[in-house]
Amino acid sequence: MTNHRQTLDLPYRPDDLFDLASDVGRYPDFIHWIQSLKLLSEQEDETGMRCRAEVTVGFKTFRETFITDVDARRAERSIEVKLVRGPFKKLANTWTFQPIPTGTRVEFFIAFEFRNFVLQALADANKAFAIGRIIDAFVQEAGRRYQKVETPV
Repeated sequence: MTNHRQTLDLPYRPDDLFDLASDVGRYPDFIHWIQSLKLLSEQEDETGMRCRAEVTVGFKTFRETFITDVDARRAERSIEVKLVRGPFKKLANTWTFQPIPTGTRVEFFIAFEFRNFVLQALADANKAFAIGRIIDAFVQEAGRRYQKVETPV
């Protein structure tokens, strides 16, 4: 199983970053290796958003489709993603967004294991690159959408 945990301090409001990460339907706009994303179900209320999404990702000759359930809880500013079906034995992903004086502390965690040994070996070999690209895409999109938090001097 491949695990990765990363903490980032970003100069944006926690609610803005939560909104960005929970806006699953717009992921293809800024994560370029998502070839398609279809919301199979979506429910939103004052507590947050729940959806089921079918995602097709591709990079060079690699192409896979999988379905996840996303539970975005506004009060906790947390998002949990669980595998429904796809090429993985296991897939879990969480995001949390905590206020800090300079903006937001983002905690990102992902754990996955492909059913196919070759895909797992490729994923392990390219883990840092792939996860870095995803996180960079979110940071860049936050910069496009939101104003930075002004911190006292």
